[in-house]
Amino acid sequence: MEAFYIQWHITNFCNLRCRHCYQEDFSKEADLPFSRLTQVADNFLDAVAGWGRQACIHLTGGEPLLQPDLFPLLHHLARHPAVAELGIITNGLLLEASLVERLSSFLKLKKLKISLDGPEPETNDVIRSPGAFQRVRQNLSSLPRDGRFETLLMFTVMKRNASRLLPFVQFAKQAGVDSVILERFIPWGRGRGMTEGVLSPEEWRQLVLTLYDFFGLELEENEVSPYQAFQVGFQTAEPELMGAPCVLGTDGLCVMPDGTVLPCRRFPLPIGNLLTDSLKAIWEESEVLEKIRRKDNLKGKCGTCRIEGCTGCRSLAYALTGDYLAEDPHCWHCP
Repeated sequence: MEAFYIQWHITNFCNLRCRHCYQEDFSKEADLPFSRLTQVADNFLDAVAGWGRQACIHLTGGEPLLQPDLFPLLHHLARHPAVAELGIITNGLLLEASLVERLSSFLKLKKLKISLDGPEPETNDVIRSPGAFQRVRQNLSSLPRDGRFETLLMFTVMKRNASRLLPFVQFAKQAGVDSVILERFIPWGRGRGMTEGVLSPEEWRQLVLTLYDFFGLELEENEVSPYQAFQVGFQTAEPELMGAPCVLGTDGLCVMPDGTVLPCRRFPLPIGNLLTDSLKAIWEESEVLEKIRRKDNLKGKCGTCRIEGCTGCRSLAYALTGDYLAEDPHCWHCP
């Protein structure tokens, strides 16, 4: 059964103020009471079930472990037959053994994604917060090694830490996590104050080449162009490199703390609200989604590119040009 991916920001409240964060509001003002959280959940789960699909839901924030209704919400979601998988995206500072034990009682909760932006404090803590690296490393060491959770480190690459990618991959393997997810820095929220940290197209290409060289692979540009992120897995005898196509407009969306729906968290253009609109109507009637789904609406070389399944990074285009239909600023492919 096909999956539908939902990244649900259940709070803006956070115990960090990372320099590259795509948030500006770190308060609890947008947080919904539990009755409203279940209303939002039932809205999108009814739609997913009606499509004959199953939901993969990742709860995040802010810092989701600071949301007081996290555990009741997990219980509500875990009971629904349309939910195939749950995950949590966290900064990792609160992932102590006692909390992890409570989380392990939810059998559908299968993934813990932990943000870290360097393989040592000198790199990570300049971006995230002094002392953050050491606390996360300590909590990583206390995670269960019995396969109960798939643990992933999320690395946001920018000029400041790009050279530390391979050491980060090596650190992650030694730390015993299952995978590393590599994503590009896209400047929204606090991150708009460091737009100069966005990689240039050539820097992004060199980074991808570095990854492929590390794995002894030949770079096929038509193959990698649709990938908006990469994942390095350690679950096989040898590390494995996987590309992650974008699900924008096809297989997923983002829900904000107040129920607002975004095409993607790095694409902050509201297309509806699940307290007032059905997900089915948003998904089928959104003008923004409809424009994105048709390649002939895209501008520059993205509109004429014939690589199947690739529409470029709409989030990066929107952040850097103000036009979400503009040519992908990072694409090095020449149609």
